[in-house]
Amino acid sequence: MHESISCQYEDVRALLLERGEEGRLNDLSEDTLKAMVMFLQRFKEATKALEASKTPTLHLTAVWLDRLKRHLQPSSTDNLTFSSLKAKCLRILVEKYEIHLLHKLAMFLHPKLKSLKLLVEEHSMETVHNEVRRLVNDIEERRASPTQRVATDEVSAYIDFKSPREENFDVLSWWKEHATRFPNVAHIARSILSIPASSAASERDFSTAGFVVSERRSQLKPGTVDDILFLHSNLKKH
Repeated sequence: MHESISCQYEDVRALLLERGEEGRLNDLSEDTLKAMVMFLQRFKEATKALEASKTPTLHLTAVWLDRLKRHLQPSSTDNLTFSSLKAKCLRILVEKYEIHLLHKLAMFLHPKLKSLKLLVEEHSMETVHNEVRRLVNDIEERRASPTQRVATDEVSAYIDFKSPREENFDVLSWWKEHATRFPNVAHIARSILSIPASSAASERDFSTAGFVVSERRSQLKPGTVDDILFLHSNLKKH
């Protein structure tokens, strides 16, 4: 909304002037509005990235939390309003959001983030490595016979493996390509990276379901509703 008003500020001002209501903009300067739009842009980018439904997102949770914390650090150019706003936003961010082991595992299982440089705690890296090793051992113990178990330490091999550098990197394609080299870690990666960072996609589906199953369509069979939702979801891909 702020961005829309900022882009049409002069039009809005002209309209209010025509109505004799120009005073409604007395406390809202154009410069302040533009600064607010720039301030909120980072949050818009974070929301869009974490609510994506066609690509893995869980590994981005810690990444965006770190970016937002840095975005909210005080600056010498901040006026009193933005200084106070940043402080309040940072406090809420710290109180409301916490990085759990699952987020750290997702980061580690993304080849470009496996160094875990964003994690502040010294013990976090070791904890993550040990947890992945435990998950690998669980997989190996379920194998039909001991002779089928992987003798080498897959986790160490993955850690030492050269990280990809390409910008347009597809993590799922990477794991598909390297599944033979790291079979157990690849299995874990597919399981964890399939977990969404946000429930937004599910909420969108529920919203769509609300339109499909209206008062006039209350007699639709469950299977028909499922088919409609499936088609709606897949049509958005094209």
